[in-house]
Amino acid sequence: MPSLAANKKAGTVTAGLAALLIVVGTGADARHPAVEWANRQARAALHSAAAFYARTPADERVTWGGLAACAVLGLGVGVERAFRLRWSRVVPKSYSGRFHERFVEGKLDRGKALDFCELNPSPITRVVLAAVRRWGRPVSDLERGLALARQVEIDRLRRNVGTLRRIAVLAPLIGLLGTLMAAHRGLLAPGEAVAPMVARSLAALTAGVGLAILSLVAYDGLMGRVEALASTLDRLGAEALDAIAMHTPIEPRPSSAGATHARASKVRAELPSHRPLPHSGMSRSEIPLEAD
Repeated sequence: MPSLAANKKAGTVTAGLAALLIVVGTGADARHPAVEWANRQARAALHSAAAFYARTPADERVTWGGLAACAVLGLGVGVERAFRLRWSRVVPKSYSGRFHERFVEGKLDRGKALDFCELNPSPITRVVLAAVRRWGRPVSDLERGLALARQVEIDRLRRNVGTLRRIAVLAPLIGLLGTLMAAHRGLLAPGEAVAPMVARSLAALTAGVGLAILSLVAYDGLMGRVEALASTLDRLGAEALDAIAMHTPIEPRPSSAGATHARASKVRAELPSHRPLPHSGMSRSEIPLEAD
C-alpha cells in the first residue's frame, strides 16, 4: 500500500538523520559498531531522499520543499527559543539567591550593586542595572528607566516566537496547494485509479496540517514561558526599585523660617528705591503743601 511505503520511507529518513546527528554531535570513533550502524542508516536515508526527488514531479518538489523548509525553520526556532528561555538563563541563581535578598534589605550600596550587575549579564540584571545607574535620582526617573529596560528584555524574549505562528498558517496552505496540483495531474492522467490518486494527493495536505499543529503547540508553550518570565522580571524589578527608593537618603528641605526670610529679602530687593525727602531736618508732617 502507498501509505505503508511512505511511512517506511519516512521512518528510514528519520532514523538516518537521527543517526547522523548522533555521529556528528558525539564525534565517536568510526570503527565502533554503533557508528557503523549510524553511517549505514544515514546513507540509506540519503539514498531514499534522492530516489524520492528523482521520481517526484516538479510541482510536488516545490510543495514538499516548502514543507521541509517550514519544518526545518520551525525546529530551529523552537530549539533556539527553548534554549534562550531557560529559567536559569533569564533569572540565574546568582541573582535570585543571596544577592537579591541583600539588595532588598539595603545591605548593598550603589557600587556593589553596579559591579554585580555589570559582571553578571542576564535579562534580570540588565533590568535592575537600569535602575541602579539612576541611583539617587527621583523615583520617576527610576521607574522610567526600569520600564524601558523591561520592555527591551521582553522583546528579546519574544524574538522569533511569532515565526511558529506564521508556519502554522503557511504549512497547511502549502500542503493544500500540493494536494490540488497532485489531484489535477491525477485526474488528467488516463486510466488512473481514483482511490490511489486521492491517497497520494492528500499526503501533502496531511503533512501541512500536522506541521501546523506542532507549530501551534510549540508557539503556545513558548509564549506561556515568555509571559511567566515577564511577570518575574516585573516583580524582581519592582522590588529592586523599592529597595533603591527606600534606602536613598533624602535631601533636607529648608526650614519655614529660612524660606520666609529668603522670600522677604527677595521682595525687598525688587522694591524700587525711594528718593530722600526734601527740606532735610523736617518731618513729613512739617513739609509745607503747595498752594493750589
